Amino acid sequence: MPKTRAALQFELLREIFDLARAQRASLERDDIERMLDLMAERESILGRLLRLVEEPGDEPENVVTFPGAVDHTRQDALALDTVIRGILEHDRENETILAEKLDVLREELPRVQQGRRMATAYRAAGSGSAS
Repeated sequence: MPKTRAALQFELLREIFDLARAQRASLERDDIERMLDLMAERESILGRLLRLVEEPGDEPENVVTFPGAVDHTRQDALALDTVIRGILEHDRENETILAEKLDVLREELPRVQQGRRMATAYRAAGSGSAS
């Protein structure tokens, strides 16, 4: 039996959820390159999800669904909603971690620039006295 549209959507959203968790682990290890690779994977999956959502529906408009199918549809919607909420929560936490790391870099950058200027001045002073 082929998978329903909701089941396919759930699978793709679950992959995005897992990637969001992996992104957090990458951020915690300061592995920004891996985090960006995971972001690219998410973009690809989001593209597949968008194409799936934009496809015509499973049933023609003139088909009436039975009450049991409506309950199943509500369960599907609840499952999809739960995964989406999980993704959003991970993304919020990832954004917080990334913002904290950027704040640390902003604080450190002036010290690095000062060190560079001092090293450049030291080299210039050293090469002038060696002549």
